[in-house]
Amino acid sequence: MTRKIRFAFLTSLAVASATFGVAGRPAAAQDHDCVVRQFILTNLVSNLEPQGAVEGNYPVGTERAYGFARLDCTQVRAGETFWFHWMRNDQEVGRSKARVDVSRNWRIWSQSRIFPGDWVVQLKDSDGRLQAERRFTVAEPPKPAEN
Repeated sequence: MTRKIRFAFLTSLAVASATFGVAGRPAAAQDHDCVVRQFILTNLVSNLEPQGAVEGNYPVGTERAYGFARLDCTQVRAGETFWFHWMRNDQEVGRSKARVDVSRNWRIWSQSRIFPGDWVVQLKDSDGRLQAERRFTVAEPPKPAEN
């Protein structure tokens, strides 16, 4: 009996490793059927909804950017997470994870402090597959006039 339990445990562990992916290797199969219905930049998320959309550029002086995603998921493995990756001038400056569950209207978001430069926020699933991406720019503040 102990051998059967040990074998079942090791088999489960091997299956889990193949399913979840190991150290950068892609997973054997898609672990969710989530479709990104909306992926926008916004200035604020309130009551689970974005408050307006930002297209392309954040005004000078803006301190935070939000990436907001609306997902349609009918099949999700337990513990599935998506990741927001924030990059400035081609360097990753932050990332955050968000739990995903079965819902036709699952909403997730992330925020980052922003500074002047060219930005990209990417939404990836737990196996690193790109689901959505938005690019934006934060302009340099104007230089003070010389007297």
